[in-house]
Amino acid sequence: MQIHFTGVEEKRMANLAVAMQAFGHQVSVSASEMENQVESLLDAKDLLPSELGYFSEKIHDGINAVVFGSEMTSDNAELQRAEELGVKTLSYAEFLFEQVQYKTRVVIAGSGRNTVAEMILHVLDFNDKSVDFVLDESMQLSEENDFIVLIGSDDSIAVNDSRPEFEIYHPNIALLSDMKADDATEKFQAFVDGIVKGGSITFNEEDAQVKNIVEATENPIRKFPYATPEFIVEDGIVYLDTPDGEMPLEISGNGNLGYLAGAKWICQQMGVDEEDFYDAISTFKIK
Repeated sequence: MQIHFTGVEEKRMANLAVAMQAFGHQVSVSASEMENQVESLLDAKDLLPSELGYFSEKIHDGINAVVFGSEMTSDNAELQRAEELGVKTLSYAEFLFEQVQYKTRVVIAGSGRNTVAEMILHVLDFNDKSVDFVLDESMQLSEENDFIVLIGSDDSIAVNDSRPEFEIYHPNIALLSDMKADDATEKFQAFVDGIVKGGSITFNEEDAQVKNIVEATENPIRKFPYATPEFIVEDGIVYLDTPDGEMPLEISGNGNLGYLAGAKWICQQMGVDEEDFYDAISTFKIK
């Protein structure tokens, strides 16, 4: 398969291009500018474009798909050429979904999504459970892993397409942590409504907006509410109340402890038992 990535100044686009090359696909890229980190990443894989900019001649009918970044507009020369030739064009989120649609998709959404995802991946790694993941700054894709953990952003997938990214992923297992006061309710409702039938939503019942959205859905999914767990603080150390007694943590704050409770539900759905979860999360630190 031959794939062209337009807009690899976005690090996640560069990461995806490198991942597709590793799978054996023929990959080319374009960017209008490039930070040193992205440049080094692409250069190490011999994917660095010969010059910056977007050029229609890079697109030909031998290309199977053109994947474009979230900031690309319809007047982009490469996208226009792809349309003229009838070459398939896909946003980052749409293309990523095509690559992972047969995996069990675990999508973490809400204001605390990055922290929750980091907790989940820490616990899985601690317990030697290999999974794929796509975070804002890093990515691991494989052919063999069943589970993939995805950051569910509510940003639009493209300049001319207002659908939020997390709507595209249709999770099997989802988590919604919390919402800002000015978040668009309809976006998050679409996220919950888009969960695979028979799937699950783990949600923060202490956030009224989140609770209302989950309770309003008619989607036949399982609903797992969570709340801030019981804890005490002694000498500046947080001790979590667990079935085996009080356990010291490396984190603090009601928000982070709520995220821990949500991460526990997700990890249990991914095959980690309660005792193993607590052993792992006791060593987790906020980066």
